[in-house]
This record gives sequence, C-alpha cells and structure tokens, in this order.
Amino acid sequence: MIYNVFIEVPLNKRKTYLMKKDNFSKNIERFLTGDHDVVTFHHDTSDGFLNLTAYYILPGIYLVLNDIHTQMVPSNRNTMPQDILLINYCRQGRCEFQINNDNYSYIDTRLMNISSQMVQDYFYYPSSYYEGYEIYVMADMFQDETKKVLNLFQINPEDLIRLYRSGAVFYTPDPVLRLWNHITEHCASNNIGQLRLDTLQLLKYFQDHKPEDASNTLYLSKVQVILAKKVQNLLTQDLSQHLSMRSVSEILGVSETSLKRYFYSVFGVNVSTYMNEMRMKKATELLVSSEMSISDIAKTCGYVNQGRFASVFRSYYGMKPLDYRRNSRFS
Repeated sequence: MIYNVFIEVPLNKRKTYLMKKDNFSKNIERFLTGDHDVVTFHHDTSDGFLNLTAYYILPGIYLVLNDIHTQMVPSNRNTMPQDILLINYCRQGRCEFQINNDNYSYIDTRLMNISSQMVQDYFYYPSSYYEGYEIYVMADMFQDETKKVLNLFQINPEDLIRLYRSGAVFYTPDPVLRLWNHITEHCASNNIGQLRLDTLQLLKYFQDHKPEDASNTLYLSKVQVILAKKVQNLLTQDLSQHLSMRSVSEILGVSETSLKRYFYSVFGVNVSTYMNEMRMKKATELLVSSEMSISDIAKTCGYVNQGRFASVFRSYYGMKPLDYRRNSRFS
C-alpha cells in the first residue's frame, strides 16, 4: 500500500551548494555531518566525470541522484556505518554490484538492488554511463526526530536491514515505479517536502513487500566477471584492429560461447554492438579533439573504407563526420 499522507518535519534552514574539490570521500563525509537540504557534488575522473545530488531526508536517511559518466566510482564503504540499508534504482545505464566475495550482479533499466552490507570498494559502470537513485538508511546516525517519524510510518529499520541482509536484485514493481517517477518530478522541482514523503513511502513498501529476487538469473561468479573484462580489454586496446572472438577464445583458453555469454551479462550488449559503440565513441573524440583527416580517423577506428565509416557514423549521430566536427566547434 502507498501511503498518501503528508508530514512536516521541523528542520533548520538549509541551502544548496556546489562542491568541486578533489577529496571526494571528504566531501561525502561533510554532507553526512552537515546541515544542508541539497548538495551537488561534481568529481572529475581520469576517464570522465560524475555528478551526485544528495537530498537530506532525515538524520541518517539520504536520497542521492547519480549522474555517472565514468567507469569506476569509489564506494566509500570504509566511512559508512555498520548498520546500513542501501537501495539502488537504475533509470538508465548499467551498474555492477558485488553481492558477496564471489558473486556479482548487474542492474540496468527498471532493475533494483537492495542490500544491508557493502562489500565492494568501487562501483563499476560497464558502459561508463549510469543514471539512477540511491537511498541510504544509516541507523547509527539516527536522531530522535528520525525515530519519531519512522515510528509514525510504522517503519522498523532493524526489520529492513535484517530482511535484506543477503541482498536482493529484482524488477521494479509498478507501485514502486510510480514512486520513483514522483521522485524524478520532485527532484526536478527541488520539492524537498515531497521527496521526504516519497522516500518514506518507499521504505514502508519494502518493509511490507519483499519483491521476488531475480538475482539467481543475474549472478556471475568473480571468475566469469574477470573473463568478461579481459575480453573487453583485448578487443578495445587497439580499435584499428579486428580481433575475432575465436582468437580471444584461444588466448584465454575458454570457449567462445561462454565468453560471449559472460560478456553480454556484464556489458548488457553483444560483442559486435559494443565494439561499434566503442568505435563511434572514439571517432567523436578524435573529431572534436584532433586535426586528423576523416580518412585517418576511419582507419584508427577500424574502418578501411571511409564511405562505410561515414555511413555507420551517420546512423549513430544523424550527420556526417565532418558536419559533426563543424558543429562541435561552433556550439
């Protein structure tokens, strides 16, 4: 049941601000102990960037909007309390979760992960893109007002932590999807009061309804994950070359069929689709950042025939490579 009630929590006046500092973990810690309703973190990485928008719900309860454009992000698990409930919802992209020391699961659009233990040092995003939400419930940081509000909603955080101790991966139920859509709307309008209500309703739902765990069909072992990433590394280390999966199979000593299955499970697409995307991504980077000719860019990205390169590029971006270069420099 979704509870359509409104509560007003007495809070000190808070403000929104932007932090652009190198010490990512320190910035997270400052927010957790600070007094701001909304904090936006920007962090540059070696291969991209990430933006996190964190919303204060109650002392010890936080909602975070993730906009990730990089492949790895620290989990900060060493700074997190022992008693923690972490709820993840994927809107777009793909994210790796380590369920335990030897099992991994991957969530993409409309999949969720709930866990009461954090065992990974880094979050891994196979496509270097992810947009989604996280709810952190940290009982060690509760204050009296947190306990009063949770009691009003008949939410028992100890029951939630116990219920999801071993973790769960599942497809988002329709009532929960509606709530996430409300959260998206209220994030856009910065409606903090409604975000608090939506978050509490989600916690109540997951206490009363434990969704059917789909992780058995989504699990990969640590060895399988390592093999999938080795395939990706071998295929992408020189995009001008076309290394066949048969050759990769011989190099790794694992059947081609198994490697393709592991690869799809980790990256969410088959090998050929992934390689096309990587070649087009490289092409856009070279068009914007270099003075290389279109012919040389085509060869660097694995296309001997410039016409074929232009045709594929246009199917991805709706314009010719040269037009893309011109537009990027005048935008």
